[in-house]
Amino acid sequence: MHRLSGHPGQPATEAARLALRTHIRRRATSGNVRRQAPPPTIPDLRAMIDACDLTSVIGLRDRLLLVLGPALMGRRSELVALHRADVREVPDGLEVRIAISKTTRTRPGRPWPSRAAATR
Repeated sequence: MHRLSGHPGQPATEAARLALRTHIRRRATSGNVRRQAPPPTIPDLRAMIDACDLTSVIGLRDRLLLVLGPALMGRRSELVALHRADVREVPDGLEVRIAISKTTRTRPGRPWPSRAAATR
């Protein structure tokens, strides 16, 4: 479509790259740096867990994710990839199977015991 409109096949990107470098440099020197949000404190996390509606499936799911997240110290992608069959109750608490991880994409998942997740 670009060629039919009279534009060459390879776009001239040097001007765009120069504009982007200038923008990045200005942001960096003006003090606009990307900051990471602080993690929630234990009292904040307990308040969020207590606020979950345990009469609904969504509330139960949210509570489980809030408890498992810090207990597993996992990535967001690992938490959202969990299925019901990946979490099972054992005498010591919960056992969670992380099927796919950033570091184990080609190997089968392994169970991860979580005693901290056993608090109800």
